[in-house]
Amino acid sequence: MEKITGTLNVIKKLPLSKMGNPKYRVEINGIQFETRTNASIGYSITNFDNKKVIATVTNTGYVWPILEYVENLYQSKNIND
Repeated sequence: MEKITGTLNVIKKLPLSKMGNPKYRVEINGIQFETRTNASIGYSITNFDNKKVIATVTNTGYVWPILEYVENLYQSKNIND
């Protein structure tokens, strides 16, 4: 896992999972990521659209790297992490 800082842009909403949970493809600093299937981040990711964020990402996805966690840069208590 690594942390990156940049502006998050929601590219598109992907089809719902079999359990009915939302999934998105987003971009940060020109790199595309997907939210994990059935992860709670799918419900809040649109709140961060066009905002500066600190994101935790992994390269464990089959096609796209996975966005694991995101928080608003200016509300973060861990800016130096």
